[in-house]
Amino acid sequence: MSAEDVELVRALQPAPGFDVAAALADEASTARWLAEVESYCDPAVRGTMRFRGMSAVTYAGGLEGLAEAWRDWLRSWSSYCFEMEDVLDGGDRVVVVKLGRGRPRPGAPETVLRRASIWTVRDGLITQVDFNVPYGEAMSTVGLAA
Repeated sequence: MSAEDVELVRALQPAPGFDVAAALADEASTARWLAEVESYCDPAVRGTMRFRGMSAVTYAGGLEGLAEAWRDWLRSWSSYCFEMEDVLDGGDRVVVVKLGRGRPRPGAPETVLRRASIWTVRDGLITQVDFNVPYGEAMSTVGLAA
C-alpha cells in the first residue's frame, strides 16, 4: 500500500459531524454523493456491510451497490455521524478507524460504536470497501495490533 492510497482513502472520509443519514436521505442527495466519489472508484467496486447478529452482506453493482449498503445500514438510524480516529496502512489495504454516533429515532439516546472500514485500492482506484467491521476484527484482518 502506498502513502498515496492512504491519502486517497483519508480524503474520501466525511468531515466530523457530517450526518450520513441526512446526506443519503433521498435520491437527489444520493446522486450528488455518487457523482462526488465516482472518479475515485473502480466501476466494479464492491462492498460489504456488517449488521448486528448477521454475517457480512456483500453488495455488488459498483457505486450504486455501495449506496445500497449505506441505505440498508441507515434504515436503523434517524441520524448517524462518525468521527475518524485514524487511517492506517494495513499492507495491501487501508483501515479507517472511527467512532459512529447515531440515534435510532429523534430524541433517543445517542449510541456510540467504535468501528472500522477496510478499503482496498488497486491502480489508484477503490475496488472494495468493508464497512462497519468491529475494531479488533479489522485490525487482525490486516495484521495490525489492536
